[in-house]
Amino acid sequence: MSNGSETAQTHPADDAVDVLIIGGGPGGTPAAMALAQAGRRVMLVEAGPGLGGTCLFSGCIPSKIFRETAFRRWEAARASEFGLGSPSGEPPAVNWDVVQRRRHQILAQRSGGALTKARSLPSLEVVFGRARLTGPRTARIERVGAPGCSVRFERAILATGSMPSPLPIPGVDLPGVLDSDRLIGIGFVPESLVLIGGGPIGIEMAQIFGMLGARVSVLEAAPRILGPVDGVLAKLLSDQLVATGIRLETGVSVDRIDGSEGAHRVHFSRAGSPDVIEAQVVAIVAGRHPNVVGLGLETTGVRHGPHGVIVNAELETDEPGIFATGDLVGHPMFAHWATAQALAVARHILGMPAAFPRPEHNSAVIFSRPEIGMAGLTEEEAKARGLDVAAAEYDYRIDARAQIAGEVLGRLRLIYRRDDHRIVGVHVLAEGAADVTGEAALVVRNGLTLEQLAASIHPHPTLTEAFGLAAQSAIAGQRREPG
Repeated sequence: MSNGSETAQTHPADDAVDVLIIGGGPGGTPAAMALAQAGRRVMLVEAGPGLGGTCLFSGCIPSKIFRETAFRRWEAARASEFGLGSPSGEPPAVNWDVVQRRRHQILAQRSGGALTKARSLPSLEVVFGRARLTGPRTARIERVGAPGCSVRFERAILATGSMPSPLPIPGVDLPGVLDSDRLIGIGFVPESLVLIGGGPIGIEMAQIFGMLGARVSVLEAAPRILGPVDGVLAKLLSDQLVATGIRLETGVSVDRIDGSEGAHRVHFSRAGSPDVIEAQVVAIVAGRHPNVVGLGLETTGVRHGPHGVIVNAELETDEPGIFATGDLVGHPMFAHWATAQALAVARHILGMPAAFPRPEHNSAVIFSRPEIGMAGLTEEEAKARGLDVAAAEYDYRIDARAQIAGEVLGRLRLIYRRDDHRIVGVHVLAEGAADVTGEAALVVRNGLTLEQLAASIHPHPTLTEAFGLAAQSAIAGQRREPG
């Protein structure tokens, strides 16, 4: 991982480039490399400690590192079910210093690898520092450990990502009240933890720290957790959280936080009825918002609103030649989505055909336990678009692979059009859903039908058998329907 004091190779006349890219995360770095490989002179400016962005340093990668430790601890506690270990089922102790050290090692390896690859491209300059637009084709670069400079560019890509969303709750600034970024850097496993927010970040962290031994509570303002997720799967996971000892309160309003560090009280209410939870640590994990701070947008024609920078179908802003990608343009906020956008913009700038990603083809994974994998539209979303759809389901309790693994809680849902049987959504709740979501994405992206999916031969015993079996069941059910 770079310490921020070094840059990649410099170029003659580095005050003029073909493309300026602000942000070295998944919405910026892939575009920088693609453009440089095509011979364009590119300057990539990153304000963080290295290339990788939020996903690498404080988002998806660190949380999955924690999950791996938590899940292995949980598995060790039930090893006797598989004929291993002591029947007492005592989980191993957690050495949090080792966990955090492992996190730093993995982040350094991944960030360093990206920087090495960037440095191998002669026409790409990586600058650690901050960039601020000073006009439609100019910017000021403040380098870390080196003199600043002004740069002229033909085109620019803005990819500054997002930041944790604050909540207007009295007490959020108390010591020991953390946002999602600071929760990643916590130096210990708390005895008790309240998470304010029941979205993907909140649910993942709730289960991670619950498996690590913390007493966890989740407060969510909406009627249910994981709002955009398939409702059937969200309900199954919600029941699982409660069954494993996590306190889950939905439809609540958080009124205030008081107390002192290590002994906080979170006051909340539901339908006017007050309640309070005490906890050692409180974390605000109510989502993220686009980061436009310090970009100098006011010196250009680029417009932005509460949901991010405003772009057209080609991700170009109202200032011709300036594009925006990733979290900066709002939801969906996923690293792989940002990368797909970045590569599409790079191809567009190069004058090549570009397939800009469409939300109805997006795939994502929530690393809960069990995991949730999703591709395309939910049943609710499809009906809201006026589509006449039905759902084919498969219950993993009857699945051989799930039974062997001792992970039988799960459900697969295929959302398909009644008229032509084209599948518009695939949603999976299963431990291992992350690894079958790739097939789900291919099914949705290519508009496969139930018949095509049913005709595909899936290996046995695997979780993917469910795809073919659910499709076969739906086809048989359609045949039995009267008239």
